[in-house]
Amino acid sequence: MFAGATIAPQAYATTDFTGPGIRTSVIDAATGEPVADICVFAVPVFTFSFADVCPTRSDSRGRVNVPVPGTGSYNLFALPDSGSRYGAQWVGQTGGTGTQKEARWFTFTADEVKPGPTIRLDDRSVVTGVLTGSDDAALANGTVGIVAPVPDGSRDPRYSPVAEDGMFIIDWLGPYQWPLLFKADGYPYQWSGHVGNRLRAALVDVDVNAPPYQHELEAGTSVTVEIAEAPAGPGRIVLHNAITKDPVGVVELDDAATTASLVVLPRQLVKIHCVCSAEHRWHGGTDFSSATGEPIRTNGPQAVTFAQPS
Repeated sequence: MFAGATIAPQAYATTDFTGPGIRTSVIDAATGEPVADICVFAVPVFTFSFADVCPTRSDSRGRVNVPVPGTGSYNLFALPDSGSRYGAQWVGQTGGTGTQKEARWFTFTADEVKPGPTIRLDDRSVVTGVLTGSDDAALANGTVGIVAPVPDGSRDPRYSPVAEDGMFIIDWLGPYQWPLLFKADGYPYQWSGHVGNRLRAALVDVDVNAPPYQHELEAGTSVTVEIAEAPAGPGRIVLHNAITKDPVGVVELDDAATTASLVVLPRQLVKIHCVCSAEHRWHGGTDFSSATGEPIRTNGPQAVTFAQPS
């Protein structure tokens, strides 16, 4: 993943950039000096993930040309390497922000190059907190991050581990308010504020002077997915939040298995994706957009029969 400090630059600003994409520059917010080698990438509005390779980095004059895959609306994210003095940010109109809801939108209807606001980097800050289990139960493999898992269940490469006493620290974000994602063995993925929708999460101050953030993990709802037609080999069931597309539950599907169970945070609408051996299936549809949304309730375990369009 490109979040580490050892990944070499993949691309630099060039004068022959034709788009579709966004042309901008990166500077130090305090001094106005250009900042080189900062990874900047675009994601479709309301979605968020880290790619395997940084698509473009600022050059020695701070210039950066960020490609986008095509028409649609996008936000920019600036991700300094983990050893940098600067903090990560969503790119706003006049400065950095920790929430995608406040990030600048860029809408493309054709193959074009758009100017973006100057990316003003602030020094990174620190957020500390305490994660506890439901009813103070002991935690195993607790983690905190800002990015949902990818569909194969891999974690954000910059996730922070939770110590045995529940303490955690994140020290690479810009000094803004951020949504945080929590996970531990036996508990579902959940954003700060106990929600499955990242855009509705309670925002946490990334500020060295802020008191530690307290989060008690919610136990979640047991969901069983029943598949009428067994896949030819092993696979995976992924539940995505219906608004952000973030994976909110991932479970492996054994060879020829027709059921899979997992724990999911309630009070959210999900869409179900089966990576059934080499075949991709969506519950009630043929892709994310057409798939059926299933509400995850709070009144006990539930079962969903995976339906494929006729």
